[in-house]
Amino acid sequence: MRSRLILTLLMGVVLVAVSAWLGWVVVIAVVIGIASVFGLRFLLRAPRTGTWRDISSPVRVSRGDHAELSIAVSLSPGSTRWVSAVDGGASHRIFIDRGDSGDVLTWEIDTRRRGRFEIGPTVLEVADPFGVARRTLAQRAQTSVLVVPRIHSVAQAAVVVNTHAESGTERAGSDTFESVREYVVGDPQKLVHWKASARAGKLMVRRMVDTTMPWMLVVLDVNIKAYDRSGSVFDDFNPEAFEESVETAASWAWHGCGSQQRVLLTTTASSGTGAEAAVEVTIRNRESALDWLALVEPLAPGACGAARVNALIGKHAVSRAVVITGAQHVGASPWINQLQRHVPVTTLVGHS
Repeated sequence: MRSRLILTLLMGVVLVAVSAWLGWVVVIAVVIGIASVFGLRFLLRAPRTGTWRDISSPVRVSRGDHAELSIAVSLSPGSTRWVSAVDGGASHRIFIDRGDSGDVLTWEIDTRRRGRFEIGPTVLEVADPFGVARRTLAQRAQTSVLVVPRIHSVAQAAVVVNTHAESGTERAGSDTFESVREYVVGDPQKLVHWKASARAGKLMVRRMVDTTMPWMLVVLDVNIKAYDRSGSVFDDFNPEAFEESVETAASWAWHGCGSQQRVLLTTTASSGTGAEAAVEVTIRNRESALDWLALVEPLAPGACGAARVNALIGKHAVSRAVVITGAQHVGASPWINQLQRHVPVTTLVGHS
């Protein structure tokens, strides 16, 4: 390195001398300019080594909430003016202010969109002011964060089915065996299903449900056409309208479950799209329901339908359906009108 530097300086001196003898003023200016760039780079005395470690890294946040990744950075002595952290796509760069041991780099997380994202810087590097040379000081793998829908307030009177009717001869409040599931801390010991536990090799418990408790079905319309902007000549999908509809569905499911009512959460996605399952929302698993909604995406009209919604209504004896859709589908979707023949339906424009 030192020998190449000396050779470069000697060549520069020879070039300047020849240019001065021949009267090439422009060449002399260019050589002096290049020499100044390299000379400034060496005079900066930037750190030669660096390390970093994560202090705090959120794995799950609500959309719109402030969230940040904190990283402890330690650099060897030297000017940190041109030391920076950059993400994998080189789209976001943060310069380090100081190089003292214990400095903390704060990397803000963009929570404007739902979904699972890889966050944080991947490279800690130092460069000269002109970007002539860069050196990597440390590397890290990006961490994953799940951005889930926000929960808004919903009036309790609106989300709870007002019914005191009993079905058949069943006594209100009677529990009936439905299935078995894996044991969760807090489950009563009397619910342990010993035969199923022996077969599975782990504790399994009976899942008991009150067959007299009404079901509310919350349906999120994921048809992308429902969320076109009003008055647009061409298709003009409004992503913020869809996000707000997702949050409306999450809020109704979150507040609707409880001791007076069971909630099923589903979408209008057809089978095979990856979002075909219905989620039973309870006080215990409400957070998991938000995780499920975090990954729901709008779909083309051909990937949507009402067949599964109708099947759920028949299978679970749904007492009420709440459909959250876009402004373009209110009163325009025949399947919404068909639902009203089976159960009372409340249709909401989620982004109104």
